[in-house]
Amino acid sequence: MKLTLRAKGILAFMALVAYVGAGDLILSQERSNLLLYFSEMERIYTTESALGKTTYAVSHSMLKLEERFFSNDSLPPAFEEHIALDVELIQAGLMGLQDYYPWLKKRNDRLDQDMARLRTEPSHGSMVSLREHGKELSSELDQITRELRERKSLLWQRYRNEYDIMSFTAAVMTLVGALIFGALIALFLTRLASDIRRLATRALDIVVGYRGPPVEVTRDDEVGDLMKAINRMQSELRLRERQLEISREQRFHKEKMAAIGSLAAAVAHEINNPIAAIAGIAQSLKDSGRHASCAEFGIDPSDLILEQAKRITAISRQIAELTAPHSPEHELLDLNSLVRNTCNFIAYDKRFDKIEMALNLDSQIPAINAIADHLTQVLMNLLINAADALEDVHQRSPTIWVATLATKSELLLTVSDNGKGMDSSVLAHAFDEAYTTKPPNKGRGLGLFLCKSLLESCGNRIELESTLGVGTSVRVRLTLASHPGA
Repeated sequence: MKLTLRAKGILAFMALVAYVGAGDLILSQERSNLLLYFSEMERIYTTESALGKTTYAVSHSMLKLEERFFSNDSLPPAFEEHIALDVELIQAGLMGLQDYYPWLKKRNDRLDQDMARLRTEPSHGSMVSLREHGKELSSELDQITRELRERKSLLWQRYRNEYDIMSFTAAVMTLVGALIFGALIALFLTRLASDIRRLATRALDIVVGYRGPPVEVTRDDEVGDLMKAINRMQSELRLRERQLEISREQRFHKEKMAAIGSLAAAVAHEINNPIAAIAGIAQSLKDSGRHASCAEFGIDPSDLILEQAKRITAISRQIAELTAPHSPEHELLDLNSLVRNTCNFIAYDKRFDKIEMALNLDSQIPAINAIADHLTQVLMNLLINAADALEDVHQRSPTIWVATLATKSELLLTVSDNGKGMDSSVLAHAFDEAYTTKPPNKGRGLGLFLCKSLLESCGNRIELESTLGVGTSVRVRLTLASHPGA
């Protein structure tokens, strides 16, 4: 799945939002705990307030009872009414505390009983009962107060701990988030800048002639598309350069052959008249029988002169035929004739002086629809390569075999030699452009590459077999089907 830079930015934003949301969820749990502690402490404060009022009322009532209890005077009129007011205050306080301490309801009921007894029987005994009950209640309220203080202290400590934990968690999550997202953004931007610099460098290298391996596509976004575009540009430039190189080599071949043809025509024109005169004189000598003086050597001078004159004429004609301009389009060709003329022509090269060239041409092959210049250039390159491979061979007679053979679907042209051959590493790169094992003054590594390009452009194939120290065999498979451009 392709992720654009925009999509990556959206995903990064979503990840940030998710991280912030997760942090907020964790902190909300901590805040919930703080709210629970706060609510509990608020309840304690409320309870303490009610408890304080109730304790005060109990203490005030008990003080009055104590004063009256230790007094020898009789109870003053309406004393029970004054005590009743204090007890009502105590009961009101207890009513407020019953929500938290339900067992205080029993104390309330007992106070009702004590007050009822005091009203019906206002005596020291009633006061003693009320006083004892008040002391017990005061003691219980003191115990509740102590418990509330301990509880409040504990809650306050927990509140502080929870607050510290929440603050620490928030700080850690903020720091970790900043580090993680900062590191990811820095890594992303660093890699992006590195890839862009690499592409800029490669683009400049391509402009100045770099034709090595393409840029490794390591991304699947717009920068990855740019990498692919740079690679396509390099590939297209290389393809166009190859086409230009092939066109240049073909033009050079045509110009070279045209120059040779022009020179051969000029030479033939200059020597035709002398050769004709020599041939005429030889024929005249032959006809007049003026050669008896050479009979002792068993040679007829006139026949020898005529034979060599005809040979010169045939050589001139062969050179003229081979170097004559051909159509750049497909045409019907006699492959055997083209092979013979090419082999005879190239045999004049000094590299072939000590090389035996054996032709084994199938006389039953049909005409082929091809470009003559292409086949001539291919065959000449193959023959020159074979001659170079035979240059340092001295253990056996250097030989080049050229053969043609017709099958049902193709013509097979084979050029073999018994030269030094190639090992597997060289053979694997033999058709690569600019790959050569020859010295700089003998080749640029374009021969086999050019042959392969010329043949494959017309739907043909070329195959290479070689054994180090034994020799090399090149097979050119020419299809018999009509070329689309014919």
